[in-house]
Amino acid sequence: MTDNVVKLEKRQVVRVEPIAEDVDVALEKSLKMLLPSIEAYARNVSLEDIVADLLEQRSLLWHVYIEDTLAAAFTTSVVRHPQRQTLFIEFMGGVDMKVWMKAALAVLSDVCRAAGLSAIEADGRVGFSRYAEKNGFVETHRHFEMEI
Repeated sequence: MTDNVVKLEKRQVVRVEPIAEDVDVALEKSLKMLLPSIEAYARNVSLEDIVADLLEQRSLLWHVYIEDTLAAAFTTSVVRHPQRQTLFIEFMGGVDMKVWMKAALAVLSDVCRAAGLSAIEADGRVGFSRYAEKNGFVETHRHFEMEI
């Protein structure tokens, strides 16, 4: 046995992909993950409203893969405030957030820079606050913002 070899932990490969084509097909794969988040806002927006926003490209669906397994999905839209524009994470669901969140925020940050957006915004439940604070968001009434 030799001790001159560095032991490296294998990192899981995370892919974050926007779904621009065949949204209806992709949504079938991820809707179950998104439903708890959608149901939390059912008094304001229906599932049909959300699907229409995605199909009519007012919102964008994203898939997150860990290795080759679909682990999460979320939707985003651009919010046009009077003084700036931001990327808003509307609905999110899935598993193993601690594995993919940093990669997803890196992709979204790059998208924001390329599009001239000022920040990423998200509303969230208490559980999201653990990840939000660790990743540069500041909680403001369970509404989170990460400046770009």
